[in-house]
Amino acid sequence: MATSCSLEKILEQQCEKLKVLEIATIFINSKKEIKEELFEMYKQVEDMHRDNEMMKNRLNKIKEQSNRCVELSLFLKELDKKIIHMEKNISSELIDDYHHSENSLCMSILSEDELLKQALIITDTDSEEQMTPLKDCKKILFNEPEVCPIIPAIREDEFKTIPKYLIGRQPIEIVNNLIDTINQVLKAKYTFLTQGKAHARKQGTMSLYLHYKKQELDVCTNKEYVYFFTASDYEKYANSKLNKTKLNLLTVLRHCKRLRQYTVKSDILYVIQTK
Repeated sequence: MATSCSLEKILEQQCEKLKVLEIATIFINSKKEIKEELFEMYKQVEDMHRDNEMMKNRLNKIKEQSNRCVELSLFLKELDKKIIHMEKNISSELIDDYHHSENSLCMSILSEDELLKQALIITDTDSEEQMTPLKDCKKILFNEPEVCPIIPAIREDEFKTIPKYLIGRQPIEIVNNLIDTINQVLKAKYTFLTQGKAHARKQGTMSLYLHYKKQELDVCTNKEYVYFFTASDYEKYANSKLNKTKLNLLTVLRHCKRLRQYTVKSDILYVIQTK
């Protein structure tokens, strides 16, 4: 009886070993597929890690801006108290006299020659090239000429019309954050181009300047000058790659008439759609 029990135990142990060997054999036979799956999972985890780092940096910036807003709010509250105190203790006649004296002083500063120059500048410029008063003031006061058009943000009503198979579960904030990043990339690229060949030679970036100019010849025509960026431009100026999620969002921007996609030789160009 003892011998039969020991044989049963031996058979059970052998069966267990056979099961383990069978599982090991399955893994060995499908090691290529398992390796590919693990590599794909590794890439996905790496993309998620990169996106998390970008989100952390963005959250840190938002935190700094929030702290500044709190400080500004406290400062505005103090100013509000002072204004209320002044309103209660200063008569309206004194305020009117003060504004009248300030306006008189401003008018006296502008000489007749300066007013004449302003009039000549306005009349000499072509009507098609004239900017709106708001843009003129911004350019004169802040010295911020527009080097390229910007992509407008996606509106809420516009976002609701995007098909679900395109947008997936991405919120509107992620799409508009990508638009902000693309606008910064375009501004950096075309600021570099407007500085000219001499500046590029001085900075040692002549090859990049000539590369951009060659791309312009390939895509721009006599009838239309287009503004565009590539994946390498995005990586250079945004310090980030166009991963799968961002490429899907670029398809959304094409659907919303913000971008057009051109393929020139082996380069994919994302053209800003201004019309």
